[in-house]
Amino acid sequence: MAVDSIRTALEARLSEVRSRVSVELATIPDASVTVIAGEVRDPGDEAVAAERTEVRNALIGRDVGEIGELEDALQRLEAGAYGVCSECESAIEPGRLRILPAARRCGLCQEEHERRRGRSGRH
Repeated sequence: MAVDSIRTALEARLSEVRSRVSVELATIPDASVTVIAGEVRDPGDEAVAAERTEVRNALIGRDVGEIGELEDALQRLEAGAYGVCSECESAIEPGRLRILPAARRCGLCQEEHERRRGRSGRH
């Protein structure tokens, strides 16, 4: 894949995710969960309000993480390091990059990274 088409794809995805986060942040009510929970009288409604807030926060967090990954991928592209595994320095599989354009590790190194992370309980 040509550098320009990779850059275009990364920038398009970055724009899409940034837009989604902006919309989510703009639609968050001014009231906090505590205020919302105080307004509802039913404990079930309070639990639903808290759960919705947690889910929304998790989705926004996921998207913000993806923004960082896409920005890093664009920096690697500019530096000539895009598509090179950050651990073993071999080429990242083209199929992997098509599915995960911001991938920073080859498949084998990613598996090992996830195993280590699972054992240590860290991210």
